[in-house]
Order: sequence, then structure tokens, then C-alpha cells
Amino acid sequence: MRNWKKMAVSAVSVLALSEAAFAQQAQQVPATTASSPEGVQAFEPAFFARFAPVTALDMVRQLPGFRIDEGEDLRGFGATAGNVLIDGRRTSSKDSLSDELGRISARDVLRVELIRASAAGDIDVRGHTELANVVLKTASELKVSTTWAATTRWYEQGRVGVQIGGTRAWKTDNFGFRLAVQGTNLGEREEVDVVSANALGVTTSTQSEHYQQQVGELLIVGAGNWTPTARDTINANFRILPRLFSNNAAAAVHLPSGTKVGDISLDYEEKDIWYVDAGGDWEHKFSPENAVKLIAVNRTVNWRPQQLLTQAVLGSPFGQARDTSDNNAGEHVLRGVWTTKPVQEHTLEFGLEGAYNYREVDRQRQLGPIGGPFTVVAVPIASTKVEEERVEASVTDVWRVSPQLTLEGAINYEVSTISQTGDANQERDFTYAKPRVVATWVPGKEDQVRLSLARDVSQLDFADFATGLDSISTTANIGNPDLEPERAWKASAQWKRQIGERGSISITGFYDDIQDTQDFIAARLTTPAACVTTVPTPAACYRTAVGNVGDGTRWGGRVEATLPLDAVGIANGILKLNVGAQDSEVVDPLTGEKRRISKQQEYDWSIDFRQDVPSMKFAWGGDYASSGAIPEYRHERIEIADPGEGDLDLFVETTAFLGGALVRVTAENIFNQEREVDRRFFTPNRIPPGAFSSTEDRDSTNGATVTLTVAGAF
Repeated sequence: MRNWKKMAVSAVSVLALSEAAFAQQAQQVPATTASSPEGVQAFEPAFFARFAPVTALDMVRQLPGFRIDEGEDLRGFGATAGNVLIDGRRTSSKDSLSDELGRISARDVLRVELIRASAAGDIDVRGHTELANVVLKTASELKVSTTWAATTRWYEQGRVGVQIGGTRAWKTDNFGFRLAVQGTNLGEREEVDVVSANALGVTTSTQSEHYQQQVGELLIVGAGNWTPTARDTINANFRILPRLFSNNAAAAVHLPSGTKVGDISLDYEEKDIWYVDAGGDWEHKFSPENAVKLIAVNRTVNWRPQQLLTQAVLGSPFGQARDTSDNNAGEHVLRGVWTTKPVQEHTLEFGLEGAYNYREVDRQRQLGPIGGPFTVVAVPIASTKVEEERVEASVTDVWRVSPQLTLEGAINYEVSTISQTGDANQERDFTYAKPRVVATWVPGKEDQVRLSLARDVSQLDFADFATGLDSISTTANIGNPDLEPERAWKASAQWKRQIGERGSISITGFYDDIQDTQDFIAARLTTPAACVTTVPTPAACYRTAVGNVGDGTRWGGRVEATLPLDAVGIANGILKLNVGAQDSEVVDPLTGEKRRISKQQEYDWSIDFRQDVPSMKFAWGGDYASSGAIPEYRHERIEIADPGEGDLDLFVETTAFLGGALVRVTAENIFNQEREVDRRFFTPNRIPPGAFSSTEDRDSTNGATVTLTVAGAF
């Protein structure tokens, strides 16, 4: 309840500030062009000049009241669309929108349009309140541009990381190609203090852990577009990412007296990591009112994790555990869309999509004394392949009832088959109807109201079908071949007001009615034989798995505001506030009691400040973010992860040196935010009559970092 009070106080404060900002900017001329169609606000490069943008991403981030939405993790390529267009088109790549925009030079941007949902029917808004459209400059002859960036990061423990990359773009009147290359070598260190206690709160042991991660990447991305005729547009893209990753950990175990009783170490490495993506689309316009588009997406990834856990602790059941696995996964999608406008008020879209997804894992676990020999031990559902074949048909009608009211109605119907082979063998068929209706009302020039009701079906993570092991933090999940997609009826309402040229405020509320809520369950093992024949089932025969726990609900709200600060004496200052809170309810499958849904964050809020001083080619600012605890209800414990009091970052940047290149210095996690994980264990588990038996408190820090970034374009 206290968090809802925090949200209410924050919302009132935002409203008060927004009224002051509105009074200050009501007489300003908006940054629109005279030729902008209704519901479309155009921002010319001059608007962004004060921010010294290097890429299109730098520009989009400064749009008033706009936040990039990468799209929801839903089933179906067409359902995951984000809220950014490039030249009026959605990208066919499943790479993040932020990454795509970061590869486009700001010098190549003609303007950025902010498209309100009231313009739906002329533009594919796809259920969003508003879209950003990055319009690129045309070229009558070959034009070449380059962006580059180099980052050096200093960690508190004295380590250094680097990232260097650049993008080269070629463009003519009907052809364009971008090639981006980026090399990364970064590594974070986490230190964890662990205190274990019995049910009476008496400390039984302490443990000091550290985790040293190291990431090395070489990213190569290409994107091309070709307009062979006035009616045809062809886009193609690829991404190649070889990667190295390691996480070496160590821990010292002590008794409450301080006596050291053992050491634990973990050597973890992922070998042969390769991400390869290739895709594209072809669009043909039969007329201004009729067009077809074909989209292809192909993604594959291969990796081979290897880890060796060494445990030399008094009373330890083993000396070493060796885990190896060979993994590969892929996604292949082919989608066709026909868009037609039979009358001026209606835009119809018919879609047909086919997809094949898979994930294959071959895992082996061995135990033995330090130095060996090792003995293979059985792991449930350790070697398996999960495959999904899916076909989805859709129809959407966007109806502009009037210049003030737009209705969007849609229905998607999916037929899919999920099969699993190897250590688990079964095949299941699913059918889902996914209707959606969105109403957008524009009562005045500054205001917009949006109501929506949709049935969503979540995407499955095929990793949950196979057993995963994390030895040192003991968070292994057993594979669950019976996992089904979570479905939900989602209702939301939003009011948004534009405040002058640079400001806005929005208030959103939502309610989700969930079926087959995805959460943690207690999975009963089928091996050893005692787990099948013994009644009651021994506690050792249960493990935690990701599964479906029945019906649930989730509700909450969010307030977002972008507020100019000129009225309070801070010239060219801007303040962004983002406050959200949510709650949820589900019946615990182990205890039968009502509780929150696992991994549902209680609240979050952030404040972001920036002031530009154009006369000095200088800017400064920072952000502070905080969020609530995240619970996990596992079969043997309840775990509450508290991110800490808050994270403070500060920055300064200038273009006064190095020929106008952007130089930015950022100090992150200045207060060295401490995160807490509290675990409450039950014996034999949480299934009644299991009883509370012990606790484990884990306090971790990553340390502060300082980053120097130099970026430019030519």
C-alpha cells in the first residue's frame, strides 16, 4: 500500500509541475512544419542541434514525451512491433530498435516525426499511442557517411574495458547500404557477502563470494535497401556475432567464530558462441491504396557452456562437479501482408505468417573427488530438442470514424504444434484466437485518450523445457515438457497531454486477467524409482520448474512526464519523470494461499535531468532510479530480491574539442548501490507440512564505474 501512496504523491507532483510548464510554453510555436499532416508533428534537425546528436538514436531519445518501445515478447512476428519507423516502414530485422537507430548518422536524417495514434489509417500505428518516424535524406548521387564511437570504462577494482565501433553508409537515389563493425571487451566484478542462519536467527556460517565476468564480442551488421521501381522496395539485413564469455567465481566459507572451513570456486566458460541472423522484406504497391509485403526472418545461435565447480568445504558431499552442454537454437519466419484501403475511412490489413522455432541441448553432469575420477550422474531432461511449428492468420481494420476518433479492431488466429524429443517425448497442438480493439480519442489539440482491450499469448522460452544448472547460486530449474503459453485479457487506459514544444505528461492504468499464469512449480521427478513408487513422495523427489499455476490477475499504473525547466530559471533544462507501480495475485500451487506472481516488480521510478548550454557547447545532467523488490516462490524457498535504495549516474559532455566530436564522461552507480537477496528455506520444502528452517541473506555490489566516450561523424 505504501508504494501506491508513493505513486499517488509522485503523480500529483508531476501534474503540478506540468501545469506550470504548460503555462510557460503555451504561447511557444510548436516545432511542426506547415506541411505536416494531421496528427503528425515534425522535428527538424535544428530542434536537435542543442543536443549535438551523432546518431538517429540520439535524436529519437530527445523527442518530447517519447520513450522507445522495443515491442512485447509475444507469439508472432507481427505482434511484436515496436514504436519506431524508418522512412515510414517497420524494420524486418529482430535486432533492437535502439541498435538500428544507433547505426544511422544524424547527418543523414531529414527530420523525425512524432505520429499520434489519431493519424492511424494513413500510417501503421499498430496499437501504439504514438510512433517516431525517422525520415532519411534523399540523394541524387552517391553519398557516403560515417559514424564512429570509442568507449573506455574504468571499474572501481582497477580494471579497464573498451568498446570501439563504427558505421559506414552509402546512399544513392534508389539504393542504400550500411555496414557496422563493433568490437567489445568488457567485464564486471560482483562481490557478495552471504550470511546463513537457522530458524531461530542464529548465524551458522558466512561466505564471501566474488564473480568476475568477461565478455569479448565482434559484431558485424549489414543492412541494404533497393528501390528498383517506383512501386517496389527491397530491404535485406544480416548480423554476425562471434562471442566469448566467462564467469569465474570464488567463495570462502567461515564459521560464526571467523574460522575458515572451506573454499568454493567456479570456472565457467561459453565456447563457440555464434549468432547469425539474415532477413529482409519486399514490398510492392499496386496503387496508393493497395500493397503487399513479404517478410523473412532467420536467426540461429550456437554455444557450448562448460563449468567446473570445486568445493572443498567441511562436510561437503563432493569435491568437484563438471557440467558441459552443447546448445543450438533457431527461429525462421515467413510473413505475408496485404494492405488495402477500400474507402478513405478504413484501412484493412490481411496477414499470414508461418514460423519454425527450435532449441536443442545436450547436457552432461559429472561428480568426483578433486582431481577425479569423475562419474556421470543422471540429470532429468538433460538432452532434448524442442520444436514449434506455427501458422497464424490475421485481419486488422483501422477505422477513422472522425478526425477526433479512431477505432482499431483486429483478430489473429494461431494454430501451432510443439514437440519434444530426447529425454522427454511428446507432441501437443494449440489453437489461440487473439482479438484486439483500440479506441483513440483526440478531444483537443494537446490531449489524447486511448482505451484498449486485447487477448495476448506470451512467447515460450524453450530453455524452460530443459534442465538448467547454476551450481554456485543453487538456482537450477528442472525442464518442464508440459509448459504452456500464458494467456491474458489485457485492458488499459491512457491520457496524454502535449505541453508546448518540449513537454508532455501521460497517465496509464492497466488490468490483466491471466490464464495459465507462468510461475514456479514443484516438479516431481520420475527417477530414481523411489520417486514413482513411494507414498508419500520423498522431499528429494521434488525440484523447482517453470510451469503454469492457474488463473491470476495483475494491475497497476504509470505516470510519465517530460517537463521543461525554463520557467524555474534553468534555461534549456529538461526533467523527465517515470513512476510506475503494480500488484498481482495468484494462488500458490504448493500452499493454496494467495500471493503475488513471481518475478513481478512491485514499483519503479526514475528521474532524469539534462541541461544544455549551446553557447558553451556543453551539457550536463544525470539520472536516479529505484525499484521495488522482486519475489520468487520456489519449491524449497521463498526468495525476495531487493535492488537497493537507488542508482545515481551523472554525466558531462561537450563538442568544443576534437573538431566537434562528442566527448562524454559518465560516472555510474556513484553510491555503489547494494542489492539484497533474502532467502527463506523450508524443510523438506514448502509443501505442507513443510516448515521454515533457515535463512540466507546475500548482499552484493558491483562498484562504481567511470566511462569516457568519444563519438563523431563525417
